[in-house]
Order: sequence, then C-alpha cells, then structure tokens
Amino acid sequence: MRKTMNKVKGKSEPSLAFRDMKDINSSWRSILSLARQSRRVKGEYVRQGEELLFLERGRVRLTYQNRDGAEKILWHISAGCLFGEVPFFDPIENEAVFTCISDCVIYAFSAQTVERVCKERPDLLLNLLRSMSRKMRIMSYHASSLYLDDVLVRICKFLAQRLVPDSNPLTAKLGVSRQEMASLLGIHRVSLYKALRHQEERGLFGPITGKTMEILRPREFYELAEK
Repeated sequence: MRKTMNKVKGKSEPSLAFRDMKDINSSWRSILSLARQSRRVKGEYVRQGEELLFLERGRVRLTYQNRDGAEKILWHISAGCLFGEVPFFDPIENEAVFTCISDCVIYAFSAQTVERVCKERPDLLLNLLRSMSRKMRIMSYHASSLYLDDVLVRICKFLAQRLVPDSNPLTAKLGVSRQEMASLLGIHRVSLYKALRHQEERGLFGPITGKTMEILRPREFYELAEK
C-alpha cells in the first residue's frame, strides 16, 4: 500500500517497459566538433553501420521488419542520445531500421574518431557503456511485458512512462499515434481501440484528446502498472 501511495504522489519510478530514450548521452555534445553533421527530413531512413550516430535534434523510431514485410516498433529515441550502436560495433546484416519521425539534426562519428574518443575520454566511453546497458535492460523489460502481461497492464506501463509531472487530474502525453502505440505494445490497432474504449467506459481512463489521456483512477492505474 505504501509503495502505491508513493507512486500516486509521484515519488517512485515506473517500470522501464516501453520507455523512450532521451538525453542519456548528452555528454557527447562536448565533442560534436569531431563528428559530421547532417540534416534529415521527416520520413527519411537513417543509414547505419559505418558510423556511430548522435541525435542532436528531432526524434527517430527503431523498427524491425521481417522478410515478409511485417513491422514491429521497438522504441523511439529523442535528442541527446547515441543510436545505431549495434550495427556499428557488430556489422552484420541488420533488419532493424531507423526512421526520422520529425526533421532531425544528426551527428556521425567515424570508427577512427570513436576509437580515439574511447582512448582519450574514458568518461564518454563509460557513458556509452552505461547507455547500452540501459537499452538492454529496457528491451528485456519490454520483451517480458509482451510475453507475460495482459493488454491492460501493458497499456498502463506504457502510459506510466509518459505521465505529465504534477498533472491534476493525472495525465499521460502519448507522443505517438494509436497505430504506433499498438505496435509498441504488440497488439492490433483495433484491439487497442477496444481496450481503451472499454476502460473509458469503466472510468479508468478519460477519452484521448489529441495525444493526451487523463487517468481517472490513479490508484488502480498504478497497481496495474506495477505488475
């Protein structure tokens, strides 16, 4: 009970499942002069593998696509983050792609530059290792939730990552379309719509307005998100 009360008061951190990346590598801004800058437009694919990438402005989406064309959104990355680490350090055939979901400013570090940075800036190397470990942890929470949690619990964990601080009533800012949300949660868009509609009728959630949603029963919501 005390744990749930702490969450209602905003004192406890929610599960890492379905968390977006933001500002986890901001210290790399100190060496952007060593990188190549490029500007990308919304909808553009980002080539990966030959360089380590840093997102200075905008937002990108990582999507896995199988050989049949089916897609699954894995996560979103916002400004202040390195990305493309896996194909950079492990250059094998890659079926995951990054897409700009807004206009972006991206810096690319060459392999030679990264090697030099690792030798001369151990603080940045440590930051890189920590951020990669965080991504692995988030992905493991994500996978576990997809296999173990029912749809409502997944929805609550997703919303818990997107709560507006000090909002009253408690409000979540989705930041994605319902189709993208369904892909992240591993369910069909129609199933997501039905689940949200059912919980709106029950009084757990308010209707989605734009890309925001009110949480009308915070205690029940946090209990579900903690599962």
